[in-house]
Amino acid sequence: MTRSREKIFITGATGFLGSWIIARLVDRGIEVVATDISNDHRRLELLKPDLPRELIDFRICDVTDAEGLNAQIEETRPTGIIHLAALQIPQCRANPALGAAINIGGHINIFETARKHGIDRILYTSSIAAKPRGKANAPSNFYGVFKKTDEEIARIYWEDHKLPSLGLRPYVVFGVGRDDGETSAITRAIEAAALGKPYEIPFSTRSCFQYAADVADVFVRAALSSWDGALLSDVTDTVHSTDDVVEAIRQVVPEAAISCAETIRISPSDGFDTSALKMVVGDFKELPLAEGIRETVSLYREIAAR
Repeated sequence: MTRSREKIFITGATGFLGSWIIARLVDRGIEVVATDISNDHRRLELLKPDLPRELIDFRICDVTDAEGLNAQIEETRPTGIIHLAALQIPQCRANPALGAAINIGGHINIFETARKHGIDRILYTSSIAAKPRGKANAPSNFYGVFKKTDEEIARIYWEDHKLPSLGLRPYVVFGVGRDDGETSAITRAIEAAALGKPYEIPFSTRSCFQYAADVADVFVRAALSSWDGALLSDVTDTVHSTDDVVEAIRQVVPEAAISCAETIRISPSDGFDTSALKMVVGDFKELPLAEGIRETVSLYREIAAR
């Protein structure tokens, strides 16, 4: 159920996924409080050069600062929260303590602030990295461990305080603006093909490759819905290989000089479950892989021509 007046508070708003979500929200006329530790809006401006700034309240906010976060929520009075702020795999590997402070401590601060202010919708990003894999049958890096911990924190906040949340696990998301994280290599390959440059994806794997527009649309629909419980959901169950990605790129750009390295990147490739997400938003569409790549190639070429 959508409330009559919506205002969505977003953390990590200047990042790749945050920019896509903001673009989709303002297309619907929804007010956004866009917070991050940076005021660099270049990703959003790539997607939407004609930003309706009257709908977007850009603010500096550090999720590790509980008092500052509380003050921002108290001042802006949002109806829901989309919590995206996090360090990615390489940063968590390089500085685990900082990764834990942001990815776990910041997550707790979001939930605690929402509880204090009676906000009854938290949508947050977990990750495919939280899923077990390999010989240990467990997350394979600090980032995955932190995201798995976040899922358990959300569960406890529901059990102790009846605070509803929905954790979504995006996988390898590609699209304009994806320039951070190990799996940004897929987007770099598409950009290279669009601009006539060679590129080697530095790994081979089987995983779920998702177009940013599809993922953003799902986040927006969920953020404007209501539910009970600490829900957790995959965002797709469609699996491809990196060879499939290269083939799809060549369908769009036949002359593309794109290849994959032989290095295997271990990633879950089965056991995906989207039932919780469908319970909240109903059925949702996904563009075929080649069509998402086609739209991405088109947008990169449009940007290059500006």
